Amino acid sequence: MEKDRSVLKQTAHVAPKRYSISEVSELSGISAFTIRYYDKCGFFPGLQRGKNNVRWFSEDDIAALHLVDALRKSGLSIEGIQYYVRLSSKGDASRQERLMILEARQTVLEYQREELDESLRTLQCEYAGLKEEKEGISDSQT
Repeated sequence: MEKDRSVLKQTAHVAPKRYSISEVSELSGISAFTIRYYDKCGFFPGLQRGKNNVRWFSEDDIAALHLVDALRKSGLSIEGIQYYVRLSSKGDASRQERLMILEARQTVLEYQREELDESLRTLQCEYAGLKEEKEGISDSQT
């Protein structure tokens, strides 16, 4: 049986390093507020809790955070991410469905990138045109 390499799949480590939410925020560039929100949404089912319910993140949790953030930025809804996390807990049995979800998100992002590239080109042309007009006006006034 092939090992599931999904970043949402929790794996056992010997004495893994644990990170506080502030450390994870600093390492990831994702705000502590957003990380807490993602946790409340149930995106980190294996997250360890310490005294006073303090969150302790493993390397796997941080990898899962990056994936969740990418899925969110791709436009996947909170419910969609929750569904993906539930699928991940099923391991190999859900591999095909997770692949389909990721392929769909990649397609969306590629389309959005094309639209942004087109918008950027349009703005650059407008900028260049305005700059040329300004230089033409300045030259004619001297």
